[in-house]
Amino acid sequence: CGFKSHSILDHIREVHGMSVEDYMAAHPKAATVSIAALEALEGSGRRSAAPAATELTTKVMGIHLPVDAAVPSEQCLPLPEGYMFPTKGKAKTAFQRAIMAVARRRNAFIWGMPGTGKDAIFHAFSEDTGTPALIFTFTPGADIRKWFFSRTIDSEGTGWEYGALWRALTEGVKGSDGVARPALILFSDIDRGTPEQLEEFRLVLDTTSKRIVGPTGEVAKILPGTRFAFTANSCGSGDPNGRMSSQSMDASLIDRMGRFVEFVSMHWDDEARILRGKFPELVERTPEIFDELGRATASLRDAIGKRTLYAEFTHRGLCEVLSEAEDLLWCARGDSVPKGLLGNAFKAWLHRLESDDRLIAKRLIDAAITDGAIACEDEDDDEYGYAY
Repeated sequence: CGFKSHSILDHIREVHGMSVEDYMAAHPKAATVSIAALEALEGSGRRSAAPAATELTTKVMGIHLPVDAAVPSEQCLPLPEGYMFPTKGKAKTAFQRAIMAVARRRNAFIWGMPGTGKDAIFHAFSEDTGTPALIFTFTPGADIRKWFFSRTIDSEGTGWEYGALWRALTEGVKGSDGVARPALILFSDIDRGTPEQLEEFRLVLDTTSKRIVGPTGEVAKILPGTRFAFTANSCGSGDPNGRMSSQSMDASLIDRMGRFVEFVSMHWDDEARILRGKFPELVERTPEIFDELGRATASLRDAIGKRTLYAEFTHRGLCEVLSEAEDLLWCARGDSVPKGLLGNAFKAWLHRLESDDRLIAKRLIDAAITDGAIACEDEDDDEYGYAY
């Protein structure tokens, strides 16, 4: 009838009193796309068909990677909220090396200061590419043998129950098509593991045997393609200052852990981009706070790196400062911005420091922010005040 609205099916239903089925039965060769929609597409070039599900790809850190559409998201590690890959500086180079290693099915050992994205990169890789993955975190005193197997007792007597790690190593993870895939297995905080805990992995990580011994002495093969990732705050040699980890790892075990990549803090442009996404209210009401925070962060991290300040100022620490700033805005009357907002918000991080380090940090922060209020604080909040 020449009707040109995009809602052609609504039109035939409302004006001509026909259902979609009636319309297609009466006019089997008729158009199902409106004239207006066709005219809008003219001159835009032919649109290519969507790729087959078996040919999906994605681009991560400049590297083209296949996507396994048959792996449901619940079998992948979850993507952290507001996650973004770095685009500048040393962090970008380190991330590219890590992605290249895991994409090529190499084992990788990622180490660096807290908050540099060591675990998160494997979460993002798993979610973006549809790679089935599991994470196991080392804690002192934990019985990690249960990751492999544990003793069971039932009405029929005693037996053995195989854990999630054993099953992933020997059976892989099945996709929605029923086919088993080798898993990416992430061991987090491995430098916190004791020598007894780490010894359990010597045979698993042997590059020539690719096997694992069960509770009764049986030997099972590790599914080909299984890859391991390790994250730690130190490179395995331990931290003599005790800030990150006091454990020193066996050198022969370290040799089995694959490619080593040191992670560093993101370039501030990247980190600020992530923070702005997490704290939109601050962006709207006091955008200048991010420039001040950037200057303060640079000063604090430089002092930490030079060991003149005994502390850590991680991305999580930044988030705590900004969340306190949001809380202060919430307490403020109307649309006003409290005086010395960032200075007050920094207490969320400063109050975790010892007195001498707190004084050093205050002076560094005071030089970077407006109002210069932090240096005047003498532990009496009434004198400094919250401007509600």
